[in-house]
Amino acid sequence: MKRIIAILLSAILLFALCGCGRREQTAEKTGLQVVCSLFPVYSFARSIAGEYAQVSLLLPPGMDSHDYEPSAGDMAASDKADLFIYTDDQLETWISVLRGGFSHVKLVRCAEGIDLEALNEEWEKTGENHTEAEGHHSSHEHKYDAHIWLDPTLAIKMCENIRDALSEADKAHSEQYAVSCKSLCDEIRQLDTDFQALFSAHPDAVLYFGGKFAYSHFLRHYGVKYDSAYDDCSDEGEPGLGAVVRIINAMKAGGGKVIFTDELSSGQIASEIARETGAEVRLFHTCHSVSAEESGKTYLDIMRQNLQVIGEALGK
Repeated sequence: MKRIIAILLSAILLFALCGCGRREQTAEKTGLQVVCSLFPVYSFARSIAGEYAQVSLLLPPGMDSHDYEPSAGDMAASDKADLFIYTDDQLETWISVLRGGFSHVKLVRCAEGIDLEALNEEWEKTGENHTEAEGHHSSHEHKYDAHIWLDPTLAIKMCENIRDALSEADKAHSEQYAVSCKSLCDEIRQLDTDFQALFSAHPDAVLYFGGKFAYSHFLRHYGVKYDSAYDDCSDEGEPGLGAVVRIINAMKAGGGKVIFTDELSSGQIASEIARETGAEVRLFHTCHSVSAEESGKTYLDIMRQNLQVIGEALGK
């Protein structure tokens, strides 16, 4: 009987030790908990954090952040994290709702250090490189555009802000975060160089857009001419007949062979323009949101896809 009791006690002790070991492994594996608002932020944070943090994306696949409304469940789940990383209050307008309900998680604004108002004013004052500027005054008055990651130099600043936030929250792995961030930023700089080379080889390039317009930071950075049926990236109605006819005429006159649309548009307007011009509809991904099928892709994957598509449109 004593031997049986000793064996049972040994088994219980061994089980307890194994359970403790599993809990320690789980805690070590879990690490820093990070929730990100949109795909670009999520992609950057996941690349920089690596194995040292658990990074999740708040918005479901394919959802437009303009249509998102935080639920009590989203708020409670996000508040369990150490960091909640978002772009800017102008893009994630619902962040104020989350902020009001958070008690634990620290908010990290990726646009910190970027003067979005000044960039937007610069875009408005320069005539927007719109092809109509040479003929008559454009009726396009674009609303505030916070899709800053389409300018690679601003994407790098976002990455650096994420690195700093991760390092502050987890000082033990700050060196690893710095190394990962440098590697990611080097790749983004190379992406920027490749886009610069493409547009330098096609100085008269004009890009035509038949989807929601969220490309001002990209076009401003590269100084590319464009024409767009939409005024901005909002859902406030479809473009009028006059705007569609104008871009059709512009494409016919300029020999445009590709009309771009974005990942969140229905594609109806772009398809109508394509039918009238014989152009091909292609996706210029804004990286705003990804579908379930794209869930394994990164910001760099999508931007290099854009580089290829634009190159093909320009006859590279």
